[in-house]
Amino acid sequence: MKKPEYFSLRIELLILFICLFAVAALAGEIVPQFDDADALVDYTAARDGNFDDITALNPGSTITFAAKFTPSADDVTEDSGPVAVIETGGITYGSGIWLCEGELHYAFRANNGDNIGRTFNDFNFADGAGAIKMGDIEAEQEVMAWVSIDLNSGIVLSSVNGVKRITYLDTFPASTNLTGNLTVTFLGAGTIDTESMGGLNGSTEPMLNSENTLSMSPVSGTPVRGQIFNIVVDPALFPNDPTPAPASININPDNFREVSFDTAENPANAGSQNPDVTGHFVTFYSGMDDDPNLDIAPLYETFISAGEDPITVSINTPETFEIGLGQEVFWGVEEQISEAPEGDSANIVGPLWGFATPPAIQPENQDVFAGEQAVFEYIFTSKSAASSAWYKEGDPKVVVDDSDPDITITTVQDGDEFTSTLYIDNAEVADQGYYYCIATNDADEIQSESASLAVKRMVGYWTLDQISGPNNTFTDLSGSGNDLVPEYNSPDTFTWAQGADGSENGALVFDQDFALGTKKPDGTMNDIPIGDDPYTMLVWFKGTTPDVGLLGWGNYGTNYQCNALAINANPYWARNYWWGADLGASRDFLLTNDNWHQLVAAYDGDARSIYIDGLLAASDNPVSHGVQSSENFLIGKTNTNSSGEFFRGALDEIKVFNYAVSQTKVAELYADVTGENICVYPPAYDVTGDCRVNMEDFSAIASGWLECGLIPTCGPLE
Repeated sequence: MKKPEYFSLRIELLILFICLFAVAALAGEIVPQFDDADALVDYTAARDGNFDDITALNPGSTITFAAKFTPSADDVTEDSGPVAVIETGGITYGSGIWLCEGELHYAFRANNGDNIGRTFNDFNFADGAGAIKMGDIEAEQEVMAWVSIDLNSGIVLSSVNGVKRITYLDTFPASTNLTGNLTVTFLGAGTIDTESMGGLNGSTEPMLNSENTLSMSPVSGTPVRGQIFNIVVDPALFPNDPTPAPASININPDNFREVSFDTAENPANAGSQNPDVTGHFVTFYSGMDDDPNLDIAPLYETFISAGEDPITVSINTPETFEIGLGQEVFWGVEEQISEAPEGDSANIVGPLWGFATPPAIQPENQDVFAGEQAVFEYIFTSKSAASSAWYKEGDPKVVVDDSDPDITITTVQDGDEFTSTLYIDNAEVADQGYYYCIATNDADEIQSESASLAVKRMVGYWTLDQISGPNNTFTDLSGSGNDLVPEYNSPDTFTWAQGADGSENGALVFDQDFALGTKKPDGTMNDIPIGDDPYTMLVWFKGTTPDVGLLGWGNYGTNYQCNALAINANPYWARNYWWGADLGASRDFLLTNDNWHQLVAAYDGDARSIYIDGLLAASDNPVSHGVQSSENFLIGKTNTNSSGEFFRGALDEIKVFNYAVSQTKVAELYADVTGENICVYPPAYDVTGDCRVNMEDFSAIASGWLECGLIPTCGPLE
């Protein structure tokens, strides 16, 4: 199930219906507003790019791509990389349309910048690149799609089978280059040259990475056509200048009684009203998904005769419809041409604008230990009687009700404000998932955002003191079923050493080229955190080799993704590594070849920390971090795409948690193995060294209060 998406102050997304105004002299097959003869390229067969397929854009800031094709089921379901539609570019610059798991996306890279964190809806052009979702398509159904980008105005206008959108970029480029080396790929006729980047440069999102690009295999015998134009579709011919502004949020429903807009402009006289407009069909809809269905039941419809701008429409009254908190309303105008009926092909169908009232208070993510209570709360407003129901995401979704003795649902009304609360007692692993609430009154239905429930626990535990299953299997003692087997090589015999706790033959020696990996075919673990969810990795090690990972999820080669706990030598450094976000921590006097050491990497969703021998050694707040679902989990090696870099030494007591273990817990885990006491207070606070911060420590600190430690002088006190 898709999670609902809400308006942002940073973007404006306008969705347009069915068709644009058609000028009789222009009859382009895919883009009705264009003359096909103006296309820079016009292909009717798939092809791979050749250098200088098109001339350079003039100006370099406007371009339109157009494509007609019928994708196969394989094209629509492909999930290993983007499928080519039409693109132009080289290894640094370029842009184009790509099919990504059933969705059409436009991606562009127009000047130098960091493209690593590119996402499917990235409107911030400060880094010189962006990506826009155009819409969904279906297998074996003909697609007519086009996209226009004008970097002078920051407008991206697209259409997929008549459903059209306008996206406003946040920032504008200092320089532009949308065509790169002028090669063009349309659908692809074989293996796509990775130098035909088409805007997909270096992203950590596999679907926006040029290394993964694939050719399309459209349905045999169906017509195809691909075009590139140096011009853009002009949005000024629609009804325009709406009030409230597109994508406005926090509209106060108590004093909001009308909307307004200006009539579509005259194609022959910019800035003036279209003289053929005789009226306006205005339709309002309740909040919708990303891709609106064309048969959505209207919330309210009315007709306004032509007149002077702005045209005003009354709303939010008992006679029209009423709105409350936490509601999204979309509305659009179809300009009546020469008194034609609604829906007539001569009419001008404009963009679907939208606004939102202050949001309801959404349920928050819950991270609890087993046996604890999780509480989800949704607060919304309704001017009439309302009810609510809770669901757990799934296929199909699961109704959550109090037939389960651990479930309690309450709804409390205070005037127009309703609070629906879901209590889950004695949380267990089976309760994990995403929960949401649907509130309903006589006029509307509102769905909350989804919030997650995670049961904090150990999801991997390997003592490495014996082979505990068939075929050299090391059993996962956490209960999550993440058993390990040798990877890359399987030794004829294993070597054991004294464990970190002093037990005989309690640790596994890595003295050959092998690692341990999960038994799942894709190399992943059960119950591991994915994305930016928290985690903790803990390992005891003795002896190492320079710059080699101990354990973690790693995939350096394909998408440069890695999340690993590694050790460097000379001197020893503990590292928590994720692509370009490397956190290092050194405790030279502790890390020695001949002694056991505990290393811990923890990430709480915001900050990550490294602990060495029970004590915090370093922490930071990386821009991006977390485990990718495609990464393999290994012990004794972290680079899944290299034949070398195997760990040398002994490992023991490896644990993985699906939450960020606290500093106190890390110290407890250290003491459990060593039997030693450990003080987590830094010496700067625990001056007396008794591991208690009290008045004696304060007195010692205060004795030097305001003393100057700067040579030659601190200057006068102010």
